Amino acid sequence: MKLPFILLVGAYFFIYTLYNFNSSYDRIVPQILVLSSLNLISFSYLILKYSISDLYNLLRKKNTILLYLGFIIVSGISIIVANNKAESFITFSTYLTFFFSLISIFLIMKKEKLDMINIFLVFCLVSLIIDSLYILSLLYEDIIVDGNAFSRSNLYRGFTANINISAFMLTMKSPVIIYFLFKNQKNKFKVLLLALVLLMVVTSIFILLSRGAFIAFAISTFLLITYFFIKSNIRKFTIPTIYLVTILLGYFISSNLINSEGTNIINERVSSINIDRADESIDERLRFYSAAVKSISKNPVIGIGIGNWKIETIRYDAKNLVGYRVPNHAHNDFLQVAAESGLIALLFFIGFILYPFIFYLKNKLYKESNHILYLVLIMMSVYIIDSMLNFPISRPVSHIFLVFVLIVFMKLKEAYD
Repeated sequence: MKLPFILLVGAYFFIYTLYNFNSSYDRIVPQILVLSSLNLISFSYLILKYSISDLYNLLRKKNTILLYLGFIIVSGISIIVANNKAESFITFSTYLTFFFSLISIFLIMKKEKLDMINIFLVFCLVSLIIDSLYILSLLYEDIIVDGNAFSRSNLYRGFTANINISAFMLTMKSPVIIYFLFKNQKNKFKVLLLALVLLMVVTSIFILLSRGAFIAFAISTFLLITYFFIKSNIRKFTIPTIYLVTILLGYFISSNLINSEGTNIINERVSSINIDRADESIDERLRFYSAAVKSISKNPVIGIGIGNWKIETIRYDAKNLVGYRVPNHAHNDFLQVAAESGLIALLFFIGFILYPFIFYLKNKLYKESNHILYLVLIMMSVYIIDSMLNFPISRPVSHIFLVFVLIVFMKLKEAYD
C-alpha cells in the first residue's frame, strides 16, 4: 500500500506549513526537528526492510548526491578553523539534515516505486493553491474587513518567515501551472480552474512586492512562454496566450487592490529595481557582498568555519550595526558558502546546483520536448536568483523544495543513463 509512503513524502514537502511552537523563537528550529524525526523514521524503515548494500547501490552512481556529499564533507572540515564551534555544529547539523532528507526521500520513492514526478507536480499545485489562498485571505481580512490602508508588510507572509520568501516560493513552483495547462488543454473546465489558480498566484506575487521575485518571475515567464511557443504547433498558441493574459489580469487586479491616492505601488516598486546605493536594501546587500569577498580573499581554502559568518561580519560592518542587530547572512549563498567553508566547498555547492543545466546542454536535450526537465531547470533558475539575493540554503521551506527538484531531476536523468 503506497498511501503511507505518499503521506510520509508529503510531510517532507509541506514541512514549511509548520508554525512556530510557543517555546521556539525561530520556526526553522521546529521544522529541522521534525525533518530529523522524519529522517529517523525513513532510515529505520529502509534499514529494517532492505539491505545496506542494496540501498548503497541506488546512491553510488548519482552525481548529484556525490556533489552534495562533497559539499557536506568540506563544510564539516571547515569547523576546524571556526572561532565559534557551537555555531558551526548547529549550521552543519542543519545542512546534514537537508542532505539526509534528500537521501531518505529518494530511497523511499525508489524502493516503494512511487511516481515521484507526478507526486511532485501535484504537491506543487496543491501548495500553490493553499499558499496563495492564505495570502489573499490575509489581504482580504486586513483591507476589506478591517478597512486598513495597504502597506508592504509581513502581515501577508503566509506560512513562511517573511514576504520575500513567500514570493520566491510561489515563483519557484508556478511553472507547474503551464505544464498542467498543456496536459489538460482539451478539458475546458480544468483549463479554467488552472487559470484561476494562476490568477491567485500572480496576484499574490504582486501584492508581496518582492523586487527579487519580480525579476525571477519575469525571467521564468519569458523562458516558459518562449519554450512552449517553440514546442507547440504553430496553430496552437492558446495555452501560452491564456498563461500570459492571466498574468496581465493578475497585475491589474492586484494594482486595484493595493494602490491608493492615484499611485501605482507595483510600478513604483518595479521602477526601483536598479543598482542604486541610495536604496537602503540594495546598499545593505552590496556592503554584505563586499565584506564576503574580502573575507574570501583572506581565507580562500577553508574559510572561516561553517556557521561563523554572523560573527565575522561584525568585523566588516560594525559601524553600520544598530543595537544588537547583526546580519546573520551575506544575502548571497554562494559568497557565504565560500566565506565560511572555502572555495572548494563553493565548487561542490555550485556543482550540484548547476549539474542539471550541464547535463541538459551536454546531452543536447534542448532538441527534445522534455517539458518536465525544462520545468526543473526553470525552478532551479529561480532558486539560483534567490540564492544570489537571499539565503535559501538556511531555510527548510526553500531547501527542501530544492531537494525535491533534485530528486525529480535524478529520476528524469535515469532515462538517459
